[in-house]
Amino acid sequence: MRKMLLLGALGLLLNCKNKEPAKKVGEVEKGYSAVPVAEVGWDIYVAGVYRYGPSLMTNKDGSIDAWFAAEGDYYGEKIENFIKDDNHLPVSLASGNTAAQRFSISQPFYSLRVSCPNWGEINSNLTLSLYKWKTDYNTTIASMPVDSKKYVGFKDNQALEITNVSKIPAGEYLWVLSEPEGTTGVWKKSKPITNVTNYFNGQVVDGSYEAWCVLEKTSEALYWDQAAYRRTSDGGKTWTADKMVLKPTEGSRDGLSVCDPGTVKSGDYYYLGYTSTEDVRGLFNHVYVCRSKSPSGPWEKWNGAGWGGHPQPIVTFNGDVDSWGAGEPSMVIMDEKIFVYYSWNDEGQDLTTTRVATADIKNENWPAELTFHGTAINKSALTASDHCDVKYRDDLKKFQAIHTASRLTANSYIVLWESADGILFSKTGELRTNLKPFLHNCGWSGDERGHINPAVQQYLSYSYGEGWAKWNTAWHPLTF
Repeated sequence: MRKMLLLGALGLLLNCKNKEPAKKVGEVEKGYSAVPVAEVGWDIYVAGVYRYGPSLMTNKDGSIDAWFAAEGDYYGEKIENFIKDDNHLPVSLASGNTAAQRFSISQPFYSLRVSCPNWGEINSNLTLSLYKWKTDYNTTIASMPVDSKKYVGFKDNQALEITNVSKIPAGEYLWVLSEPEGTTGVWKKSKPITNVTNYFNGQVVDGSYEAWCVLEKTSEALYWDQAAYRRTSDGGKTWTADKMVLKPTEGSRDGLSVCDPGTVKSGDYYYLGYTSTEDVRGLFNHVYVCRSKSPSGPWEKWNGAGWGGHPQPIVTFNGDVDSWGAGEPSMVIMDEKIFVYYSWNDEGQDLTTTRVATADIKNENWPAELTFHGTAINKSALTASDHCDVKYRDDLKKFQAIHTASRLTANSYIVLWESADGILFSKTGELRTNLKPFLHNCGWSGDERGHINPAVQQYLSYSYGEGWAKWNTAWHPLTF
């Protein structure tokens, strides 16, 4: 009898288990590890220069938007007659040689610029002439130039230029470098560009010389960094071409650099936080933010009272003048509150920490209403750690942050931190498997609010390499 009762009870348990309610669509599985593992990955950018500090957003259709810090450029909206992300070589111009380029432009422009090396010599002279195109090469150079300028003792890699404050009209042109004296040359990319023809001593040649038209008058000063954007629809196997979507504002507080992008989306707007400084040493940084209705911009920068115009910081560093300062923002939205995480490096005080501030994301001008909570993550016990990329794990109901340690060394790795409230974090684990050496500045994917659902494939990205500012960018699927 007892045996029959036990068998009956077992049958009821099995029957109940079989009738367990089906999971709802989108319900997260239980039991995922708090510490993910990086699977074998691949490179999505090969130096070149760099794409680092990734901010990764997984969209509802499975595509992924990615923003990176990219190398800077010179001020001035320009039209380039070459493919920028391509290998280049110097072409030597000996006595009697000429180099030329035929191009068309559909709008008036302020200046023509041509990049010329001289191998560090001081005796370099060249004449740059601009002609209106007439029938063929020989007919064109036999005509009167629009303008011509001889450069005497130009600097290595100087951009020789022809300018006109009243602007040069749209049309078809030919520029010519001639009368070389001393050690001179012109930079040339290996790939051709549509509707641009290049000549050496009057003969058509492959590739394209590094020349461009600047549309408006500008200081043409160099800025250090800008934000690059790209998208993938197949898990990082193929990408759209990089587009430089956020640049410094000339003559403003962020005029030297836009670096370390961190993004979330709320309602109609993408919000992108970034680092900038007014210190030409690259120190004493602050945190800025901008917004756009498109992941590729245009972006409205926070001006201290609203959106648009010259930017003002949302986090102003007030520490030691010789310290790196504040920057490298990462943002998460949770229960209508935006959490803004940022690095804080004040020599002798809060070295290698991450701080946090919060605000009501429903408030259109939320940057003006930030509440500062101080240090969230203290990394001072770790060697050579960098910025945190913070996400919220929906299954664990906890915030998680990753950053690299022993950065830019052969023993570099990634550290994971965790928090129940997003204000105070504790170290949870480490990621070491399948990672490249000499890595730094990592980021991982989440949805538009900065949330991770481990039932959806997520990814890790970081930069790595031994040479300074010549870093590949790695991409790894994550397993939880």
